[in-house]
Amino acid sequence: MLASRRSPFNDPGNVLKMKMQMKIVLLGYRLASALVLALLLSAMLLIPIAAFAQAPLSAEEARQIEFGKEIFKSKAVCQYCHKWDASGDQGYGGNALSLRATQLTPEQLTEVVKCGRPGTGMPYHDRFAYTDKRCYGYTREQMGKDMPPAGNDFLSNREVEAVVKYLFATDVGKGPATYDDCVNFWGKDTKQCDPMKN
Repeated sequence: MLASRRSPFNDPGNVLKMKMQMKIVLLGYRLASALVLALLLSAMLLIPIAAFAQAPLSAEEARQIEFGKEIFKSKAVCQYCHKWDASGDQGYGGNALSLRATQLTPEQLTEVVKCGRPGTGMPYHDRFAYTDKRCYGYTREQMGKDMPPAGNDFLSNREVEAVVKYLFATDVGKGPATYDDCVNFWGKDTKQCDPMKN
């Protein structure tokens, strides 16, 4: 009885019919894939290219970044340890972390500027640091020998915010400094940048 049944593969008509059905299924998959791809491309074209570009700074943002550079350079003298380009390492005043390679968020960097780094030479710049538990949850008494030094000058919240904005606008995550970065920091009338010319 089993031998009397014919395999669908032995009938040339069935094989042709199955091949046609498979071609239709494959064509359906290809059309569906093409449709999905077309929809994705259409959606991407609807997103303005400007959304991917960095918006130009407003006049106020540019002023704040310039103000932050001056605080970094002169009042807080960050450049003595972190170097002019925030690359850190063996700076003019001691060892310091590279701010160009830091993984800190703006909020974390703000805390470091205000509170320093316990157990290191990174000074605090908040006049009231460690008078209460605003810095890492510790007071001066609790810090003991790990108490960071005070900065040369205390900074206002506005000044700290400006330094952090400056660093994130010009240095953090930007890779090695360029000749243009040097001129932006020191100005065009300096020989400081000459070794960086190409």
